[in-house]
Amino acid sequence: MKSLVFLDVETTGLSAKSDRIIEIYLLKVFINGDVQEYYSLVNPKRPIPKRITQITGIDDETVREAPTETEIASKIRSFFDQAVPVGHNLAFDLRFLNELFHRNQLATINNHGIDTLVISKKLFPKLCIYPDGGGSHRLKNLMYHFGLEKEFANSHRAKDDVKLLVQVYRHLERYAQGRLGQYPLAMTHGCPECGKAMNLINRNERRELVCSCQLRLVDKAKVNHIG
Repeated sequence: MKSLVFLDVETTGLSAKSDRIIEIYLLKVFINGDVQEYYSLVNPKRPIPKRITQITGIDDETVREAPTETEIASKIRSFFDQAVPVGHNLAFDLRFLNELFHRNQLATINNHGIDTLVISKKLFPKLCIYPDGGGSHRLKNLMYHFGLEKEFANSHRAKDDVKLLVQVYRHLERYAQGRLGQYPLAMTHGCPECGKAMNLINRNERRELVCSCQLRLVDKAKVNHIG
């Protein structure tokens, strides 16, 4: 493995066939530590839905002067070369990229890559949900779990998400290698009574794990993680 490409795309919707990429950021990390980056807004040649603008802050005016996918497709494909793609819910990003390549008569990318969502589910089957985390295995929830929130605004723009992705990947790798300490099982494997992912809340300067089945773990020593 010569290099990894950490990636994220923002799109006009969820369908890789009918929707289009509006922003892309790629960060290539070589085995010797060198890095390269590629970034571009993309003019989708169609109106951007208001719900997408609310999430990303990208509107029609933002991309009005941006290149179209036809103008940058070959640059994106060349950037990947033979690198291994890395993403959070990688299949989503690759579907959009491969549809883009297909429309522009370029070779598609091998779907075999590294998905931090899959890794997270294996290491933390029922990761507790942090305040504002959004869901057990969301990238933002992992940001809180690894204590990265002060460093990353996580504004749901491609570049921000990729930089967070790199750090989440490194923390998952360190944890898998036993270099990040351990967490109470209730934090990573769910409620000991019903098995659901628990909600972590801050109350009176201490953290508590609360489950929808009404189980509450309030012993600070049991809730705080090591690492």
